Amino acid sequence: MYLKDTPPFTPNNSDEAIMEAEDELYEEDVIEVIDFDPSNAHEDSSDDEGNCTRVEEGIRNVIDEKAVIEISDSDDDDASPINVNAYSRDAEGNKPTRDDASCIFQQHKGSVFCCHLEPKVGNLAVTGAEDDMAFVWKTNSGEIILNCTGHKDSVTCVQFSHDGTYVATGDMSGVVKVWKISSKSQVWETSVGDLTWLKWHHGANVLLGGTISGEVYMWRIPVGDWKLLPGHGSKTDYGLILPDGKRAAVGYEDGSIKIFDMKAATVVHHIPQDQAHTGPITDMDCHSDNNLLISGGVDGHAVVLKTQTGKIASVLDCNDSNQGAESGSNTSSVEAVGFCKEGSLSLAATGNLDGVLCIWDISKGVLRHKVKQDAGITKLLWIKNSPLLYTAGFDGSIRLYDGRNGELQNQLLGHSNCILDMSLSTDCRTLLSSSDDKTARVFSLQLPDE
Repeated sequence: MYLKDTPPFTPNNSDEAIMEAEDELYEEDVIEVIDFDPSNAHEDSSDDEGNCTRVEEGIRNVIDEKAVIEISDSDDDDASPINVNAYSRDAEGNKPTRDDASCIFQQHKGSVFCCHLEPKVGNLAVTGAEDDMAFVWKTNSGEIILNCTGHKDSVTCVQFSHDGTYVATGDMSGVVKVWKISSKSQVWETSVGDLTWLKWHHGANVLLGGTISGEVYMWRIPVGDWKLLPGHGSKTDYGLILPDGKRAAVGYEDGSIKIFDMKAATVVHHIPQDQAHTGPITDMDCHSDNNLLISGGVDGHAVVLKTQTGKIASVLDCNDSNQGAESGSNTSSVEAVGFCKEGSLSLAATGNLDGVLCIWDISKGVLRHKVKQDAGITKLLWIKNSPLLYTAGFDGSIRLYDGRNGELQNQLLGHSNCILDMSLSTDCRTLLSSSDDKTARVFSLQLPDE
C-alpha cells in the first residue's frame, strides 16, 4: 500500500479552532503548565537514518479524465452531477485551463511536500521539498528571505511558531532545525532518528516532534530543554496540542490514540486499536470545545472521541453513502478530517483518496451530505467562523464547498499535479498550497461575506 521512499503528509496546519484560545495563553503560563526540567537540556539524541513511507499508493497518479463532481445529499440520492471541465490532458500531464495564483514559488527542484503561512497576516511562507531544502519567502513576490540549509534528506515538516518569531524545519533523516525570522539565522538544532511530524504549541515557543519509534519529543525553544512523551512500540503518525494547551493527542500506526498530560508527561487516556482504527492514523482535529476529537485512518473510517473521558462517541464510515451499511471490501484511506469552525454548526468533514467528501452531523453521528470527486482528496481546511471549507486534490485543484448543503462554490486552479499540503492564513485572506509539480502557489482570497 505504501510507496517506497516517499515521505509522509505533513500534519494538517489548520489551527483556526485552537487559535481562538491563543489570546488566553501566555508564555510563562504555558511553560509552567508543561513544567520543563532545566537539567534535561537536550544535546543530540540520534543520528539514525531511515525512510518514512506514509503516502498511500496512488498519491502520484494523475487523473486521466476531466473532473466530474457528483454532489449528493443523504436525503436526496438522485441529485444531479455538476460537471467541472477544469483540466485538459496532454503528454505532460494535467494542464489547468487557468492559473488563479497571485504568486508562484518555483525555487524547489523536487516535489514540495509541506508548506505553512506565517500565522498573523500571512505575508511569509515556508516550504520544504524533496530537494533537501526549505525556504522562507514573501507571499507577495516569492522573494526568498531565508535559505534553511543543512538538511540531510527530504524536508517533510515545516511550521511557523504561534507568533511567527520562529520557523521549524524537519527532514526524513530526523534533523530538526529552528530558525529565528528577525535575524534570519539558525538558533537550535537536534536529531531524533526518523521524524514523522512537527507541531508548535499554539501559545508558547514549545515544539513537539513525533518519531517512527513512537516517542514524542517536546522541546522548549531556543534553550532546548526537553521532555519525552513515551510510546509503546508503534510509529506515531500524527499529533496535535488540544485547545487547553495542557494536553496533546497522538495517533499511531497501529490505529491507537493517546491523550497526554503535557506537564506530567503521562498518558491520560489510551484508546486501543480495537476501539479506534485498525490501521495507521492519517489526520486529526480537535473541536474548539476542547472535548471532541476526530481522527481519520487508512481503514476508511473516522472516529469521534471525547478527550475528557477517552470514550468513543461515534465511528463514521467514510466510504459508504448509506449510513449504517457495512463497508465494502474496497475501502479508501481517509486522508483529511476537520471540524467546522462556525460555532453554531455541529459539522465535521472527512475526505478520502477516492475523492469522497463527507459532511457529518456530529451531534447525531449521521451523514448530512456526500460529494464525490474524480480526484482524491489529500487535505481539507474549514474557514474560520464560516460554514465553508476547502479541499485539495490529486488533480491539482482546490475546491470550495458549503458544508451546509455540500454545494461547490468555487475552484482554484494552477497546479498541474497532486497537492500535498495546504495552509490558510488566520485572517482567511491568503491560501498557500504545495504540490508534486515542484511549485508552491499563493491564492489571494475574498472573504465569504464580501
